[in-house]
Amino acid sequence: MRAKFVVQLVACMVGVTTSVAFGAATASAQAVTSKPIVAIEKMDDLANSGQAAAFSTMIQSAIESTNKFRVIERARLDKLVGEQARAKSGLVTSRKPGKVGGFEGADYLIYGSITTLSMVRKSDFGSSLLSGMLSNNNGGKTCSGGQATLSIDIKITDADSGEVRYNRRIDETQKLATTCDTQNPSVDAAALLRSAADKVATGLVTAIYPIQIAAVQSDGVIVLNYGEGAVRVGDMMSIFAKGEVIRDPATGEIIANDEQRVGGLRITDVLGRVSKAQPMGAFSGTPTVGAIVRPATADEVRLMNAKPKKK
Repeated sequence: MRAKFVVQLVACMVGVTTSVAFGAATASAQAVTSKPIVAIEKMDDLANSGQAAAFSTMIQSAIESTNKFRVIERARLDKLVGEQARAKSGLVTSRKPGKVGGFEGADYLIYGSITTLSMVRKSDFGSSLLSGMLSNNNGGKTCSGGQATLSIDIKITDADSGEVRYNRRIDETQKLATTCDTQNPSVDAAALLRSAADKVATGLVTAIYPIQIAAVQSDGVIVLNYGEGAVRVGDMMSIFAKGEVIRDPATGEIIANDEQRVGGLRITDVLGRVSKAQPMGAFSGTPTVGAIVRPATADEVRLMNAKPKKK
């Protein structure tokens, strides 16, 4: 009798454990499937840089690292284009009830083109003179440095409505090391592309889910709800307090939000899913959890870096 009771007890415990594990797995799966899906279209390479495929991969990595979206890989997207054609004919339906066509789950589409990847050489007279002195050559060598420029046009659209949610030209520059020979200075194209990819991810994130204050610690450190892929150490940000919602009196549609700038932040630490920042300059109010955070404008950065006037 006792042995039978023990067997029944163990069976119950196994059932409860299995139920809990299944529930946790189901909740985790639901959390994943609830994330919006982004499809990255093929990047046009108008600059003939040969970097379009690498740039698409970098955008995918940057977006995935935000943990706010799921990304459809390019290989799968090619297959889905065919699925879309069949869906429009009525053979295939999308995951959304009552609809046909669409990229079967793609909520946002990213289009773009690399328009410029160029290098400008500039003569470095000081290095040329020093090279001549060290080599005992009166003529010396011709030394030059320069600057590399990468320009990319990016557009992010709502896959259902076609609404443009983000449309920007991203410009990245890189100072080139000085060389004293006939070879051109080397360009770290990967660094330029990765920086641009991070900005694309930030643009997508802030267009759909704004960066917000997640916590204000007792030591004054402010924790944001985004980490790798959205912000970088040294980034200057501005905090905005949520204001009164302004609606169109004719349609009732929200057309603006009366936000007020509270102060500025400098990103000091970037972790997987969060980042930490230090307040910069004076604050007009107390930063609170939920406040909106955006990249600071040039004028706001100057304001944060300004030294307080002596009394």
